[in-house]
Amino acid sequence: TPGRADAANRAAETPGVCARGLRMQPSAEAAAASDHGVGAAASVATSSCTAGPLTPTAAVSATSLQDLRRSMDAVLAALEAQLVQATTREREAEDLHTAAAQAYDAIERERRELKATLEVERNRLREERELLEEEKARMSHPSARRNDVLTLNVGGERILQRRRSTLCAVEDSFLAARFSGRWEQELDRDDSGRYFINYSPDLFLPLLDYLGVKETEDPAKDVPLPQGPVDQRPQFQAMLKYFGMLPAVCVLDVVHVPYEDAVVADYGIAVELYPKSCSLLLTAIETCAGKSVTTSSTVSVYVTQGTLMRRLRQRDEWRQVAVGCLKPGKKSRVEFSEPVLLQAKTTSCLYLATNHSSGVAFGAELRGGDICAENDDLQVLAGRTSGGATHFAGFEGFIYWFAFNGRLEYTVVDGI
Repeated sequence: TPGRADAANRAAETPGVCARGLRMQPSAEAAAASDHGVGAAASVATSSCTAGPLTPTAAVSATSLQDLRRSMDAVLAALEAQLVQATTREREAEDLHTAAAQAYDAIERERRELKATLEVERNRLREERELLEEEKARMSHPSARRNDVLTLNVGGERILQRRRSTLCAVEDSFLAARFSGRWEQELDRDDSGRYFINYSPDLFLPLLDYLGVKETEDPAKDVPLPQGPVDQRPQFQAMLKYFGMLPAVCVLDVVHVPYEDAVVADYGIAVELYPKSCSLLLTAIETCAGKSVTTSSTVSVYVTQGTLMRRLRQRDEWRQVAVGCLKPGKKSRVEFSEPVLLQAKTTSCLYLATNHSSGVAFGAELRGGDICAENDDLQVLAGRTSGGATHFAGFEGFIYWFAFNGRLEYTVVDGI
């Protein structure tokens, strides 16, 4: 009937109610179905009838929660990355601040040091200016006149008198500067106030005579320096050097082979020297031993006047002027005990004799009479080598000529 149909429909719409209007017992029905051999499908159908279907709203909500979680994870990751960047930048800023502070400290320290240096330099200049003013005052002192007669105590042995102008005859010399009047307070004096000369009369008197001639001679004419006592020439030369009387030293470079590459060597070498227009004072030589020598060789230096071919056979004509050491492959300077006078336009000879077969190195092979080096003052000609350990021996047999390898030091002496 219509009334029953409506009830059935309402029961069907109500969960857990069957079509007859009776509420089903899911557990009892499931057990009955199991007892009668009904399969798992009946149980599933019964459970479905009890739980009811999943609504669309619940499914959408679950999806939204997952999307929201993913969004939040992305936001958190971005925030963490920004935090890392901020930390890195903060650390970099701290490093820059530290570097800036260190740079500032360094600049400040350098500024203080520069200020201190400038202060020291300012004080030095102030002192130099004061000394200059004092020197100017001494120079303008009325008591320092060129025609003053000075009393000299020479070595405590002789009392002499000379004009100030005589002692200042060689301008720009140390002796002239001492007695110019600028250093009156610094000059040595004895108990009587006389100027004290700390050299013996044998050494100083020849120089004093030279100064007297120099003062009165025509300035256009050269006055030769004295040689000094024969038995005290090294001391006399040392005194001349101290007082600034010797002219400037010149050097003739005759180095053909660098010392460190010098391999051609022998016991000795003798060369010819030819001064040109002016006489010279030879004061020192420089050369080296061959590289094959393990220790320095002893060298004796001899000089004579005349040609080499003639003087090598006349041992008594040579004079020894120096003894020294030559290092293998290294610059070795040998200073003479006294300067050797080389007369202008006159051939002289220089002989270096050693105690080793590679004792002295030399340059390339030449022919006799060849010029191996020269300048405006001096020519150095090819030399003979010695093959014997005995001095002045070993020049016999085949004649070979080689270039001297080294340097010669000398001063120009006009008027001799």
